[in-house]
Amino acid sequence: MADGLCFTLQALSRPFLQLASYTMASEPQKPLRVAIVGAGIGGLMLCAGLQHMDKEKKLDIQVYEAAPALAEIGAGINLWLRSWEILRAIDLEETFVKMMDEAPTDEPRLVFQLRKSDQREGVHISDIKMKGGTMRFHRAELQMALMDRVNTNGCVKLDRRLTGYNEYENHVELEFQDGSTVNCDILVAADGIRSSIRKQFCKGIAKGDFVICTDPVWSGTFAYRGLLSHDDIEKAFPGHRAKTNPVIYCGKYKHLVVYPLSNGRFTNVVAFCTDPELEGVEWTEVPPMSANQDELRAQYVGWEDEVQALINCIQKPTKWAINNLNPLERYASHRVFLAGDAAHAMTPHQGAGAGQAIEDAYILASLLTNQEATRKNIPKIAEVYNAIRCPAANKILLASRDQGKWCELDHPRLKGVCEGDVVSKEKLDGLFKDISQAWDWVWKTSAECDRKRALDMLSTPHRAEESCVFM
Repeated sequence: MADGLCFTLQALSRPFLQLASYTMASEPQKPLRVAIVGAGIGGLMLCAGLQHMDKEKKLDIQVYEAAPALAEIGAGINLWLRSWEILRAIDLEETFVKMMDEAPTDEPRLVFQLRKSDQREGVHISDIKMKGGTMRFHRAELQMALMDRVNTNGCVKLDRRLTGYNEYENHVELEFQDGSTVNCDILVAADGIRSSIRKQFCKGIAKGDFVICTDPVWSGTFAYRGLLSHDDIEKAFPGHRAKTNPVIYCGKYKHLVVYPLSNGRFTNVVAFCTDPELEGVEWTEVPPMSANQDELRAQYVGWEDEVQALINCIQKPTKWAINNLNPLERYASHRVFLAGDAAHAMTPHQGAGAGQAIEDAYILASLLTNQEATRKNIPKIAEVYNAIRCPAANKILLASRDQGKWCELDHPRLKGVCEGDVVSKEKLDGLFKDISQAWDWVWKTSAECDRKRALDMLSTPHRAEESCVFM
């Protein structure tokens, strides 16, 4: 009887157990809440990547921007073939092509003409060409195009300034200036070089008396910027090469980077002036600073005429201190991630800042939308992100510093050279070789290598290793 009763109770309970099991299995999982702080290029690219890759709609993505309206300052940014492959992978190619004269191809293209220009008669050094060339955009146009693409569901919240966060075992609480709070599962700081999140993040991972320097440091360089109409350039210097060709004008401790953009309507001019003794000094003044044309002209006295013409066209230059970060050992811990300039703000001399933010976005979006991404293993995702992105982005950060020095004839091959000195063709050819080879990684390598290794590391228990070596 007991056996029969037991059998009967088991039989009666089986449908209930099956129903309970079915109910638990069919109960929808709550979406992972991803909070991105900062709606610059990096933050919007991450949002776009997540939206594209989240085929199962398992993410709740929100972007919080401190500014009441988007007004990105700065004229132009460069993207290379390595970055373009990512844009194609996340279905942004068409969005970007609309802002270009023509779509990029695999054909070799001129990237920069290199000239020694700190003398009355400038000297052509060589032309830098590479597969795909470089894609150049007006920053504000690019930002607004990304905003239009990602914000169709209202996920971008303006005028929401983050003042701090509290990290708990199972979530992160965000605190905003207006007194409101928001909970998320993952916090991504894309809030720029002066990231408030980075300071709190680094303080949280510091051990003992060890202090992590989180403030930007000055490169010793000022940049004077101007966006020139082609009509003005033609009046000042008919047939000027800068209307159609990208050029780097090199001189001792100074150089200009110029290139056409906005479908050929304007030429972007950035004139750099460096005091090498001031490299690494802390700089707290918020850019841009006031400057005038006379101040800028005084920096380039004695340079070749086509440089003088460009300088004379910049009626109201803006002046920027070129800051960067010292390399961080970690970009992520537990549920908090740093991306873009918040993680690895770099000098602009490799034209790689935006591209590295795009790579952060691509790797992180790939990890967070992978089937292995759950609330439980968010800390593991952080470690994979560290292992892949820290070595790669820090290497570019340091390489960018070197590239800026080389473009200003601050190079081992040119010791003792002063402004205006005549330099032999042999030495200039050697300089060109080093500058050109330092850019090989942007077109000879692919971010797919790092992406594949990141996903392999997420799905297997083996120890995190360095990312793909591409320099």
